[in-house]
Amino acid sequence: MDPEQVAEAVKRLLAYLRPFESGSLSRSGGAAQGARIPEEMDFSVTASELLPVKDVDRDQIRLLARHEITAVLRRERRSWVHTVREEFATYYPLSDLMRWLGGDPFIQVGRHAVVNLRAIDQINHYGDRLYRVRLRDRVGTEITASRTGATRLAAVLNKQP
Repeated sequence: MDPEQVAEAVKRLLAYLRPFESGSLSRSGGAAQGARIPEEMDFSVTASELLPVKDVDRDQIRLLARHEITAVLRRERRSWVHTVREEFATYYPLSDLMRWLGGDPFIQVGRHAVVNLRAIDQINHYGDRLYRVRLRDRVGTEITASRTGATRLAAVLNKQP
């Protein structure tokens, strides 16, 4: 086997499995040492560490990097951490998750919603400061931005070339 072909295949596989890590989309510093179990998580960690979430289907703890997260939505007294392919129900407070995510490329678009700007598939503007955001995840999650969230979103969109 040609080592270059193997390296290219591994690179493509990683881009498929972790779509926001590859190429120019990566801003976090890669995998971190020192991931903690959820009961010990105090959110005083740096943005490069991993977030432990419970994968109920497989009965195991998954460790998510910042760049894997497309959105965090608060509903039914839980915070749902969305990735491109799955969602994880947690009891982490949304404010703590927002602090852990550390800002750019994450933006709070509503009282109960934080989105990764790189995971936005489409933004629909329908009226004065009214936006609906559709994510690039397996179900095409749609989030209606609050007025404050719409103002934040418009500010970010106006900065881009």
